[in-house]
Amino acid sequence: MQKCLWVLLSALIWFMPCFAELSVPSVFSDHMVLQRDRAVPVWGKADPGATVTVEFAGQKKNTTAGADGKWRVDLDPMTANASSQALTIHSSPATGHLSFSDVLVGEVWLCSGQSNMGLVMQSSENAPAAIAAANYPKIRLFRTPQVTSATPLENTEACWAVCNPENVKSFSAVAYYFGRKLHQDLKVPVGLLQSAWGGTQIEPWTPPCGFKSVAALDAFYQQSQKLNELQKLEQRSTPAVLYNGMIHAHIPFAIRGAIWYQGEANRSDGMLYVDKTRALLNGWRTLWGYDFPFYFVQIAPYPYGQLPANVLPAFWEAQAEIVKAVPNTGMAVISDHTTLNNIHPPNKEAPGTRLALLAEAGTYGMNVVSTGPVFQTLEKQGSRLKVLFSSADGLTTRDGKSPDWFEIAGKDGIFKPAKAEIQEPGIILSSPEVPDPQAMRFAWSKLAEPNLMNKAGLPASAFRAGNAPKPAAESAPVTAPVAVTMPAAAPEAAPAAVHIPEMDGYRIVYRLNIPADANYADSKPLYAIDQSSDSAPFSKIAYCLELQKDGEKVQYAFVSMDAFTDELTMIGIPDVSSNARFMQQVNNLTVRSNVNGIQAVTNSDGGNIEFWPGNYNPINENQIPGASDKLWDFGDKPREKIPGYGCMQVHNWKEKQTIFAINRWGTAGTVDIGIGNSSTAKSTDWTLAANAGNYTLRRLTVLVK
Repeated sequence: MQKCLWVLLSALIWFMPCFAELSVPSVFSDHMVLQRDRAVPVWGKADPGATVTVEFAGQKKNTTAGADGKWRVDLDPMTANASSQALTIHSSPATGHLSFSDVLVGEVWLCSGQSNMGLVMQSSENAPAAIAAANYPKIRLFRTPQVTSATPLENTEACWAVCNPENVKSFSAVAYYFGRKLHQDLKVPVGLLQSAWGGTQIEPWTPPCGFKSVAALDAFYQQSQKLNELQKLEQRSTPAVLYNGMIHAHIPFAIRGAIWYQGEANRSDGMLYVDKTRALLNGWRTLWGYDFPFYFVQIAPYPYGQLPANVLPAFWEAQAEIVKAVPNTGMAVISDHTTLNNIHPPNKEAPGTRLALLAEAGTYGMNVVSTGPVFQTLEKQGSRLKVLFSSADGLTTRDGKSPDWFEIAGKDGIFKPAKAEIQEPGIILSSPEVPDPQAMRFAWSKLAEPNLMNKAGLPASAFRAGNAPKPAAESAPVTAPVAVTMPAAAPEAAPAAVHIPEMDGYRIVYRLNIPADANYADSKPLYAIDQSSDSAPFSKIAYCLELQKDGEKVQYAFVSMDAFTDELTMIGIPDVSSNARFMQQVNNLTVRSNVNGIQAVTNSDGGNIEFWPGNYNPINENQIPGASDKLWDFGDKPREKIPGYGCMQVHNWKEKQTIFAINRWGTAGTVDIGIGNSSTAKSTDWTLAANAGNYTLRRLTVLVK
């Protein structure tokens, strides 16, 4: 304890402008574990120009502190050693001496994510017995304090601790079970470097260089470059702030790899989460200097309030895609060890142990089964479908019943429950309601706890395959994931799911897949298509909003009008950076929609728009005919608070009708979205509806000609 307090005091020295005192980050302390079989960086600060000597396990390394006082040496790779040793550091000519005792050499893993990684042993299943048994002196624990920062911090206030009942009770349960499994099977010391925070998205854990490496995430990169300008750092969403506060200080401490349990806060991202994970890993791996393994937990089934049943499976699909798209990664599935009414399943031994199996197979080359059945191919056999898996040895069910949660669909795209028969290494699917099956899906519900597993007891993940029309009315087969980011289209292309004669001649400027909980207060929307740099002239502007609920047809509204601006940057989502702020009538309104009640018009003079990035009230300041001063409708008044709620609405005021509305994309919370008039008590323009989560497809296309 005395040495730990000294380490914490040395953290203060790190930030002092005079570096007379020799110091190192707190990740170096008594009881630490150094990574075996890799060069081990040791770094810190001293007097500028001082000679610094590091000694450990018979090695003696010297270096000279730079003009800024910083120094670093790399110890040669070492084999595992469970015997306690001392690491010493001294500097000259100014006298400085540090000594750390009980240092081991073994395996070191970073353990990061949100609340399911952060959930501590004393809150997990069978806590009293598990904690009492946690006497593993060769497992070492480091718990990073929860800190956000606009700039990268070079130190944290913590130290390593020996794994015992007292220390483990407030440590990550997933990380502990992961480390225990590795320690028992590898017979080497294990160091667990915990850095987790509940309720956090993936974006704040990602360093700026990670965002920069993925073109689709440029808006996050730009935001990460402006953190000092923000008045408030959100824990939950501001890019890079948790990397700055909780990861940066540990780089380049040698690690074997990282485990990750996160995604609940990004559950509506769909395939965009693949890009975000790629950015996270590109950043971490670049800064650490090597492509270390990364194993993660697929988030558990959970009701999630108004979230449509198939949004979570689409996210599971994205998580599974990470393993295919990003090298040296693996996913642990836990759908058989969940608690549906608890977003934090108390059983943390299952995910921890399964992460360890992934490491044992993928990193340490052990002959163990590390995944459940993984979909490979789909074969049509007349009125039946045959699904083939890998990792399917001993394919069975955990309850002895027939495999459940399988569905098949015919050419109409309507899925029906399927009879599933095991025919190793696959499943035969059929249904009397679907005589000519074209597609299938498995566990396609946020509540799915399927029983399919292999003989190792590991479950299969949700997936879908086939050639029936997708629920989103796309033309691609359903083996392709429902992508949040779409491939760039030619400027003249029309939206994929909707085409009407009035679209002819238009070219796309923007296409946006709208997140259910978009927050563009401090960032530009992540457009799947952005052709706003196009300098070709235009005289007409058009919008097409597509919405779809699970199992229902796509609803759309197409509306065109005379151009109300000559700036393409002002016709998309009116975020703060666009400077778009319009409350005005527009000419030659044309409307086409398949939504009941929407009046089709051609070149009407009854159009008006309400675009702004702030708050608004229902006062009819512009005296739009027929608008109310009490209801939010087609005659509202923008307020000065910017950024704020956000409003993007097109109306046919002559018919007292909202064509489409997208609101509340400028603050935290669920987006309001709709076609036609809403029927809430306070509005006809969907204000306060908070309903975006009801739709699985929310796509806006902006066109000009």
